[in-house]
Amino acid sequence: MLEKDILLIINPNASKGRGRKSAKLIQSIFKSRGRQCTVAYTRGAGHAATLARKGVQYEYKVIIAAGGDGTVNEVLNGIMFSGRSSSVTMGIIPIGRGNDFAWCAGIPRKLEESIDLIINGSAKPVDVGICRGTDHAEGMYFLNGTGFGFEPMVNFKAMEYQKINGMLSYIVAFFYILRHFPEPYHLRISIDDGEEFPLDTQQLSVLNGKRMGASFVLGPLASINDGVFDIFYANRPFRTRKDLIIAVLEFFRGAHIKDKESFTYLKARKIRIESDEPSVVAHSDGEVFTKAGRSFQVEILPHALKLIYGQEK
Repeated sequence: MLEKDILLIINPNASKGRGRKSAKLIQSIFKSRGRQCTVAYTRGAGHAATLARKGVQYEYKVIIAAGGDGTVNEVLNGIMFSGRSSSVTMGIIPIGRGNDFAWCAGIPRKLEESIDLIINGSAKPVDVGICRGTDHAEGMYFLNGTGFGFEPMVNFKAMEYQKINGMLSYIVAFFYILRHFPEPYHLRISIDDGEEFPLDTQQLSVLNGKRMGASFVLGPLASINDGVFDIFYANRPFRTRKDLIIAVLEFFRGAHIKDKESFTYLKARKIRIESDEPSVVAHSDGEVFTKAGRSFQVEILPHALKLIYGQEK
């Protein structure tokens, strides 16, 4: 079989429906740079992962996710579940709603700049997380982070908006969640296989990258290649809307790591979460992991993927 060069996996509906037009432009830019680029359009949820697995099977050397964090997550899972992740390099062209991981990894938003990075940059190792639970016995891989409670609630609501995107969609979603105030979960937590302890909270995040939700700097000390997660959670439930608003203002600036009375922030390689009730809402890279879970195991896989990226934020 002849060696393949670049496979571009793109959501034609990305960037408010301009994905197909963007694909033709991306392909022409690669051609002008002397590189062959094959385009594969996604047709629905889960299809990007299927295309990525096939891309590994067909021996493409670089597989690019062009879209938002959802497309990036699906391509990641396709590569990781192929069983041959070490044989391929992943690239990202951010043209989606939030593009949080691309921001964390220093990947430019401008089309030509992100393409030039893929052509001229070098592949570097990044850490990959995996979250397992009742709804995903085999696990769901993630690059940026996974969250439980308030954070995924806002994210899932933002995904429902068709006419707004980016930071604005998350702000609108936040005020919706504020009107439907979330009750705390009654959890049991174990970190790095340590002793289990109880935690009543509405917010727990396991982070590989610094930013979530297009604007929340939840992991200000995080690095995508340091071999550990940055984990943070609220030490006690938010009792009033004012409490939640104050917390969110801290999230915008990453200031919650200084508020040791309200939040715990630590680094670890794994965490186990158990709930008294099957009601925990969880996401991985902004994608739905579950809307009613009770048991989760999250573990980091150091340097498990080769990625072309820039200077970390």
